[in-house]
Amino acid sequence: MNPPLVSIIIVNWNVRELLHACLQSVYEQGGLAADAMQVIVVDNASADGSTAMVRDSFPQVQLVANVDNVGFGRANNQVLEDCVAPYVLLLNPDTVVEPNAIADLVKAMDTQPDVAVIGCRLLNADGTLQRWTGGAYPRLLNLMTHNFFLDRLLPAAWRPLPLYLDHDVGEDIDVDWVSGACMMLRASKLGGRLFNTEYFMYGEDMELCHRLKLAGGRVVYSPKVSIIHYQGASMKKQQGDVLLSSLKGPRQFYRQMRGGRGLRVYDLITVCGFGLRWLMYHLANLLRPDGDFDRRARSSQDMMRRAWAILRTN
Repeated sequence: MNPPLVSIIIVNWNVRELLHACLQSVYEQGGLAADAMQVIVVDNASADGSTAMVRDSFPQVQLVANVDNVGFGRANNQVLEDCVAPYVLLLNPDTVVEPNAIADLVKAMDTQPDVAVIGCRLLNADGTLQRWTGGAYPRLLNLMTHNFFLDRLLPAAWRPLPLYLDHDVGEDIDVDWVSGACMMLRASKLGGRLFNTEYFMYGEDMELCHRLKLAGGRVVYSPKVSIIHYQGASMKKQQGDVLLSSLKGPRQFYRQMRGGRGLRVYDLITVCGFGLRWLMYHLANLLRPDGDFDRRARSSQDMMRRAWAILRTN
């Protein structure tokens, strides 16, 4: 048998039905034969029957069942040494692979040997672009531009490189980071290491891309490949400190990059940004209560409180 072309790692936590759809799409729509893919599922102590589903429905998948939720980065690191293919694809369980997406990512890596990591277009369920597919490293200026909607008001020439993609593009572009929800990595560039284990969830994809760029590899966003991403499905079931990780992760990377300089300003920008969103959505809900503004207002208020908690305790 020929060795596989790509090793696919999927870290799961309590999203059995989404994981089933993801695995089904990998085998039916990925564009590669089953024996050209090594698929590994790492389950972080799910209580919803995820592991039984994988064993029953996808016996060809290598399953690692953790007794504790060790986080996204650690779970990926667990099985890196088991990957035998030249490329490693990290894929979230709340994704659905569009036709030929995996084969196209492999082709892109084959034809660009200086690329260390490539990400693709992440789409919402309605087909719209998710801006957090990739972007530039967090800096105070682009953080302010994003949080205060200046990226929608200022001319393009006046804006800094955006924290998140502010528009889609037609061709591959070099970026600082791409989302860990779907990233293909060149195994030979990893040096036997994936994620920094100081990150529990979120931000570790930025840190990994930064490390690979420092080593001379390119980080590329390709709009030619699409993945549907039901973003945040497992996070909705999390509790306590884990819920803060979506804010703590990028903040931790900023602190690593800047050595703590401007960290309080970073926190204030984040708090005020969510506060501004809460106010705007609250006012919009008063004017049009039949819309989705009430949910958005409550979500923004919740995120503002989380950001304030981080500011007060760190």
